Amino acid sequence: MFSLRPAIAVRILLLLVFTIPTPLVHAQNSSLPFQLSNPKNKKWEATEAVRIYTWACDLLARTIRPEKPPQLHPNFRLVLGTDADEFVHENNIFEIHLKSWDPEKFSRGVVLIAMSGVVQTDELNRLAHQSVSLANSTLDVRRVSH
Repeated sequence: MFSLRPAIAVRILLLLVFTIPTPLVHAQNSSLPFQLSNPKNKKWEATEAVRIYTWACDLLARTIRPEKPPQLHPNFRLVLGTDADEFVHENNIFEIHLKSWDPEKFSRGVVLIAMSGVVQTDELNRLAHQSVSLANSTLDVRRVSH
């Protein structure tokens, strides 16, 4: 009789999920963990994007809190075919704008957006204020000795 340990079964399931053929994922954009806007029909790899999204969130979570990583599921829109590669945040809506599909730039955008979910605006403002206060209260030893 063949039996699988739960950890192995989960790995096999994840392997199956992330090896779905690209055309199937293209046909089911609603199954993407983010929104997509591709008006110019730029070529991109949906399965690669899902893998990058998953790994970026997982690595960031384990970096922030290795002992108990948070579950990160950032919401954003990937916009392909834009005039510039940029990260856009307006009215609490996040977008990753890419001229064409670029896995590295996409990954950086995912991490930036996921981090915004970990560090809330109030905390970010507090850290920024505290950084300036600490920098202003620090003396340069070279200046004191002259």
